[in-house]
Amino acid sequence: MPYESTWTIYAGDTDYSGRIYTPVVIDYVIKTLGEFRGGVGFPNERFETGPVVPPARHIDIDYLGAIRVDDDLTIALTPTIGETSVTHAFTGTVDGDPVFEGELTVVYIDTETEAPVPVPEELVPELERIAGQ
Repeated sequence: MPYESTWTIYAGDTDYSGRIYTPVVIDYVIKTLGEFRGGVGFPNERFETGPVVPPARHIDIDYLGAIRVDDDLTIALTPTIGETSVTHAFTGTVDGDPVFEGELTVVYIDTETEAPVPVPEELVPELERIAGQ
């Protein structure tokens, strides 16, 4: 079952058209990923002090509908685990209607060498759980 989180859209999240500002969508997707990782023992602070960090390598979004002020935006993440990266398929819905879909790939790298390293072993079971594996 995918990991889900719901966020309320505020006026500051929108642009002159009254719709969500495009970079804010990416921020909410990344916040959802951070919330998931924090809930399974990998808070962002762990990456600030640890030898491994997971920067984004690729993000792709297709918009399917409008997102406006006061909408409750639900984001669902479903991971696909690679050797050194995880690709999170994501969907955004408002009132059950799809408003965007896409993928975010993060690669785990050593902070000193910046070389890719395996996805942390402790994280893999939780990723597999939400992937339905």
